[in-house]
Amino acid sequence: MSPRKNHTLNKAERQASLHELFQERLRLNIRHTLITILEEEVNDFIQAALYQRTPERKDYRNGYYERNLVTTAGEIEDLPVPRTRTGFQTELFERYQRRQAELDEAILDMFVKGVSMEQVGNIVETLTGNQPSPSTVSRVFHTLEGEFEQWKTRSLKAHYLYAYADGTYFTVIYDHTGCKMPILAVIGIDEAGHREVLAFTVGERENQAAWEDLLENLKERGVASVDLWITDGNKAMLNAINLKFSTSKRQRCIKHKMKNVLGYIPEKQQDLVEPELKAIFYRPSREKAEQEAAAFVAKYEKVYPTAVDCLKRDLDDCLTFYGFPEKHWKYIRTSNIIERLFGEVKKRSHKMAAAFRNEDSCMLMFYAVIRSLNLRRISLPGKNPGTLDILHTS
Repeated sequence: MSPRKNHTLNKAERQASLHELFQERLRLNIRHTLITILEEEVNDFIQAALYQRTPERKDYRNGYYERNLVTTAGEIEDLPVPRTRTGFQTELFERYQRRQAELDEAILDMFVKGVSMEQVGNIVETLTGNQPSPSTVSRVFHTLEGEFEQWKTRSLKAHYLYAYADGTYFTVIYDHTGCKMPILAVIGIDEAGHREVLAFTVGERENQAAWEDLLENLKERGVASVDLWITDGNKAMLNAINLKFSTSKRQRCIKHKMKNVLGYIPEKQQDLVEPELKAIFYRPSREKAEQEAAAFVAKYEKVYPTAVDCLKRDLDDCLTFYGFPEKHWKYIRTSNIIERLFGEVKKRSHKMAAAFRNEDSCMLMFYAVIRSLNLRRISLPGKNPGTLDILHTS
């Protein structure tokens, strides 16, 4: 006796069937709603309903054309869009638009966060039943170009309390070869405690002219003064800052300085020396810090003379932060804020596992990541309660 066939759908199949039925009903409802809105729009444009005679009429209907529209519920096919003799244009979607703005934003967000073009297509297909091609994903990404151009020329505030300057590198294709492309950037904190990326550009870190051009751009867009610049020891950058913002104070990033000092100490001895070196910059006052530094010099100047000379060379700039509010010390004695920014961009670009095709694509990705970040505020003594938070992403 042959076994009886089981015609009962399993749970997963039933759920899939119900989901598809629900999506189909949802698409029908969306289609009906869209048609209703389009008809109301064209009636308002013409100032007359279908077949209505009225002296207020401004135009006449001229049939329909059909188009498809991808929505979050799937693709709405053959949507009838009214025409008029003088050229009615619906405000429901832009001309030639093939998906909802929300879906474009989702595609852009996934791509910027490091999801590959193929993966973006697979995800969108799962949600909507329609898979955008890699070229479509690329086109959506490049819709940011106009916004980026406006961002680069926007006006800036006249005064910033703190500014962080640094550079990093990305791999870009030049003449069919991957090369390291440098990007220079500046982050500012204004009087209200708001943090923002002020500008970034292509330029070698050791090129003083490139730094001068970047800082001059800030001045042209309204920046008149910065109280404190937080930087590493790059001479080209420091020379440019001294030239363009001569009245500003300067904080040498202690993280970079400690790394430089330890570089002159044998690796096996670094674990013993590092806690004493670090203690210099974590005293409750500048006076205590200078005492700690003097003790460090006295103890190690004969054992590690080159390391001690490195420490003494710009120790004064390393202690500048003591002249600012104590609640800000942990954030202004290092350049971690801008280092984190670079880290976010690199983290997302590395997921793409490919070099940028050109400079413009790299710069646009840098901007796309910036616009997606939530840079929280530093609250100033006597003004806004709160603390300076680390970089957060949305």
